[in-house]
Amino acid sequence: MLSMCALGAPPAPASLVSTDRLVDAIRSLPEKRAALGSPEHREGLRRAESLLTERVRALGLTPTVHAFTWGSPGAEIDDPADASQITWHNIIVDLPGTDLKSEVLLIGAHFDAVPMGPGADDNATGTAAALELARVLKDFPTRRTIRIAFFNLEEVGLVGSSAYAADWKRLNQPAPGEPPDAPGATTPSPETIIGMLSLEMLGYFSDEPNSQKSPIPSQPGVFEAPTVGDSIALVGIARDRTFIRELSEAMLVSAPGLKTTVVDFVPVALPDMTRSDHRPFMALRVPALMVTDTANFRNPHYHKATDTLETLDLARYTLVVRGLAGAVHQLARPAPAAETP
Repeated sequence: MLSMCALGAPPAPASLVSTDRLVDAIRSLPEKRAALGSPEHREGLRRAESLLTERVRALGLTPTVHAFTWGSPGAEIDDPADASQITWHNIIVDLPGTDLKSEVLLIGAHFDAVPMGPGADDNATGTAAALELARVLKDFPTRRTIRIAFFNLEEVGLVGSSAYAADWKRLNQPAPGEPPDAPGATTPSPETIIGMLSLEMLGYFSDEPNSQKSPIPSQPGVFEAPTVGDSIALVGIARDRTFIRELSEAMLVSAPGLKTTVVDFVPVALPDMTRSDHRPFMALRVPALMVTDTANFRNPHYHKATDTLETLDLARYTLVVRGLAGAVHQLARPAPAAETP
């Protein structure tokens, strides 16, 4: 019997993920890209906005630039009256669904960093992963829309994702009694976000004993707190368990050898479980979770000058992205293959 590969079946999305492309994307981001940093940092952050826009276009995709304003007494602004100095941007790209376009699977990653470090793990790894997902999934049609969002200003309070979530709610969750096509609406019918993944630090792993801490203690029969930092964590709440489990199972199918730690049993998220861009969507009651290597609970370089590319485990990082590529494709419901004559 001939195998599907022998018959020339197309490769699965996970198999197309490239370590070299992930590394190139991480290296391309300015190391200084903090909104509360020096003028050089703020200029680097604006260059990151432009870079991501250009990289999305280079993939043959059309980005949407979502503008919002933010200013802080801690930022060195030359002219507070100049709106351009307090206007920032999220970069949004859609891979439109076929027959279920209004059902959206949202993948987010923030691209800003902190003044203290270059942010290779936090969060160039998430940003590079999102770019790679856009590249490998654009040629795999799905029934649902896949939306990839590069969020800005996460490090100063989830500002970019909160602005986007507020605008999305205004357009797609009208107030009681207000029709969906009220002034300001941009879609003929409201969208539904069927799930949101925040890609938040994906590249640091350790096999050393006691290399992993947990803000959640072990609960017999429910959760065994890991002590070794060799897994990727999927962190959400019990309300969203079905979505989280579907994601985890699909990741493991697409990336054999990947190890996950699933947190989906707490009724209300602890503060450490909401330190990323999924939080504004949880507030909208969207199934939302954080995909993470757990930041300071594992990575000793978190928010430090030593958060560099050289500290990353590129093999396991690539495995995570492969798992995400396959899982996102499955959760977005692959479109039926066109019939051949």
